[in-house]
Amino acid sequence: MGASLMRSRTGYVELILCGLIWGSIGVIVKRIDVPAAVIVFFRLSLGALAVLVWCAVRGRMRELRLGPQRGLLLAAGLGLALHWVAFFEAYKRLSVATTILIVYVGPVLIAAAAPRVLGERLERRTIYALALSVGGVALIAVPSVGSGDALGFACAGVAAVSFAALVLMLKKLTPHYTPAGITVWQLGVAAVVVSPALAGASGHEIVRAAPALVTLGVLHTGLTGILYVSALGIVQAQQVSILVYLEPVTAVLWAWAVLSESPTLATLAGGALIIAAGLLIVVPGLRVTPPVAFPEPVELRMRG
Repeated sequence: MGASLMRSRTGYVELILCGLIWGSIGVIVKRIDVPAAVIVFFRLSLGALAVLVWCAVRGRMRELRLGPQRGLLLAAGLGLALHWVAFFEAYKRLSVATTILIVYVGPVLIAAAAPRVLGERLERRTIYALALSVGGVALIAVPSVGSGDALGFACAGVAAVSFAALVLMLKKLTPHYTPAGITVWQLGVAAVVVSPALAGASGHEIVRAAPALVTLGVLHTGLTGILYVSALGIVQAQQVSILVYLEPVTAVLWAWAVLSESPTLATLAGGALIIAAGLLIVVPGLRVTPPVAFPEPVELRMRG
């Protein structure tokens, strides 16, 4: 029981750390003069490289074998590329608030689909927490919602659906692969897909932005990618969908601290609702025994 409780706490801590770190992405991106698609490529490629080096140093290269679920593993990479391209295109065509409001329908889709796709039982506290989270995002985003073109709305919708599909795919992969293995293949495949974005990119701008790009790739993508996939192996997908809402809250706090962008009263109220939703998931979750996370995949044990 003690080990199971510790795993549960680890999963929640990993998700909260991801939310805290990912919330700073907007602050970093605002300070570099590089096209969005180029930023995405370097996030993916440097993230994959960082995890690959980590595996090599620790003598865990065998975790990168494709294994029996290679089709789903490669599909996760394609899904990530689709999600990020659509997400960034929506940011370009719509206001940030409008984009967030639409894309963060994704966690609702995860909670709705998890019982059918993953066999998870939809818990009452998940429904309450979803309601609080959606209300919180609405308070944060609605006051700044603006108009946009049809393609922008379509891209935001694709980003929401692809995010939900991606989480469900990753959840199904966790019994077969380690977090590092999933992360390397997912990021690597996605990097290849978006690599045409480098055509015509300014080498001078990329060099100037190199420190920020390395930070986004290694920390915000590679290392947090391992944490996030690890948490997916412990925490139910519907609960992950709630804790994902912490990211826009931390983004507001980062903007407040670094960019002096003072939040409105509605933003603070929305953040409070989202934090309350997270507590509604985390606190009771620490009292239950979660499934064992990441046993060594069968094919690795047989070949080791």
